[in-house]
Amino acid sequence: MTERSASSHEPRASSFELQTLRLAARGSRLVAIFLLPLAGCRLPWAAKPPAYPAAILKSADAALPDMAFANVAEWPGARLFDYMNGAAEAYFKHSFITLGSAETRLGKTDARVELFQLKARRNATALFKESNDGKGRKLAAGLAGTYWEGREMEAIFHRGPFFCRLIIYGSSPEAHKLLATLAAAIDKSIP
Repeated sequence: MTERSASSHEPRASSFELQTLRLAARGSRLVAIFLLPLAGCRLPWAAKPPAYPAAILKSADAALPDMAFANVAEWPGARLFDYMNGAAEAYFKHSFITLGSAETRLGKTDARVELFQLKARRNATALFKESNDGKGRKLAAGLAGTYWEGREMEAIFHRGPFFCRLIIYGSSPEAHKLLATLAAAIDKSIP
């Protein structure tokens, strides 16, 4: 007696049936991917939550042992008008999302930090180009940065969807140190 293989008696699945089974399996995986987060489960490859300006400023503050940020605040959407009434329009023109602001001090020199989150990198780049008159000095921060000296120093730089503005009240050597330290810490804190 000869043995016959089991496969010779079983009906073969058509390519259509195999394709349907593959799609059904793929579909059940997709359903699971969408339902797991709703059930409170975390997916191992889930994207990092977006960084918000106030969180970035707090991260920069933690990296600066010689100074502390005060009055860290977030100004989302139309609340920007509460912070800077007439000047807000210039930021909305570039798809403004939110602003993180803070104050700090090094020795006797005070500073104000403004970190704007815009919709996309191209918006931050356009705002930087619009704000930069080309007469400032190069600032080693962000993808591009510049600063101006006068009775006080003002600096701007951008990285990703963020545009940073620093105002240093003074122009002493201490003010220059404060500017360089702040710009570097904020730049390193931007994801």
